[in-house]
Amino acid sequence: MRLVRSGAVAGAVLALALVGAGCSDSNKSTNATSSPSQAPEEVKAPSAQVTAGLTQIQDITGQMAQAVGSDKAKAQDLNEQIEPVWEQIEGTVKTNDSKAYITFEDSFAALGKAADSGDTAKAQAAATTVADTVTAYLAKYPG
Repeated sequence: MRLVRSGAVAGAVLALALVGAGCSDSNKSTNATSSPSQAPEEVKAPSAQVTAGLTQIQDITGQMAQAVGSDKAKAQDLNEQIEPVWEQIEGTVKTNDSKAYITFEDSFAALGKAADSGDTAKAQAAATTVADTVTAYLAKYPG
C-alpha cells in the first residue's frame, strides 16, 4: 500500500513539474512582432516590413519557377523559404486586402505542388500571379 501511495505522489510531482515547465516564459523562438498566442495572420507588421517581405517573396518565387523544371531540390528549398517571410507580414496583408491574401496563399500552395511534381508551367503561372499581386498590393499600400 505504501508503494502505491509513493508512486502516486511521484506521479503528481512529475505532472506538476511538466506543467510548470510548459508555462515558463523561456520561449526564445517568438519574434518581436508576434506573441506565442497570436496566429501569424493576426500579427500586424509595419508597411516597410510588408514591402520588404513581399519583394523578397517575389524574388524567391521567381527563382523557384526557374528551378522547378531543372533542380527539384533547389525548388523545394526555395519553397521552404517563403513561409518564414510570409508569416511576418501576412496579417497586415490580410487586413488590408483579403483578396490579395487569398491569392498569395493559393499561389504559394500551387508553387509547392509544382515544385513537388516538376511542373514548370504551373510554377511559372503561380510566380507570375505572385509578382502581379505584389505589384498591385504595393500600388495600393506603398511602404
